[in-house]
Amino acid sequence: MKKVILTVALFVFVTLVAQGNAFSDDRVLFGFEKDVEGWGIPDWAYEQDVYVGEGITSSTDVAKEGKSSMRLDTVFPGKKWAGAVVEIMEYFDWTPYSGISCDVYLPGDAPKGLKAKIILTVGDSWKWTEMSRAYKLTPGEWTSISANFKPGSEDWKRTRPTDEFRADVRKIAIRIETSNKAYKGPVYIDNVVLGE
Repeated sequence: MKKVILTVALFVFVTLVAQGNAFSDDRVLFGFEKDVEGWGIPDWAYEQDVYVGEGITSSTDVAKEGKSSMRLDTVFPGKKWAGAVVEIMEYFDWTPYSGISCDVYLPGDAPKGLKAKIILTVGDSWKWTEMSRAYKLTPGEWTSISANFKPGSEDWKRTRPTDEFRADVRKIAIRIETSNKAYKGPVYIDNVVLGE
């Protein structure tokens, strides 16, 4: 009798876990637990003096989810607009999803005034599509950056997403930027997630 009860209890537990996973609202695309998972600083960014990303690594310094994040080393000169961008090129079909988010951590000794946004490259024309607003980063805290890509969303500059938009994403980029702040140090990115 104990074996039967144990077997039934195990079956119920496994069923509940499976259902929980099947109906999960989020899908983690990148968690950076072992490495940078194919992300990099694009070659064109190294060729422009307004782009100030120095390099990336997987780091255990801080993490929003798991034990690691992606560390982006930067040298913002101050007194002018500058950005640091990381990206991954891969074909994505996000038809079942309604939005994307990531978490960005700015160390406590960084100045206020840095911001972050997500940029997508979409479709056969490789259309550069950036968020219509940037999120302010708070030194010493994680900031969640998110954008909706349901049809009609106003989260993207000069673009209203369609089903075709979601079905043919070619690149994801994350840009850290400032109009005038000087900062030499890391910025951490973690938990790139699709939401339903």
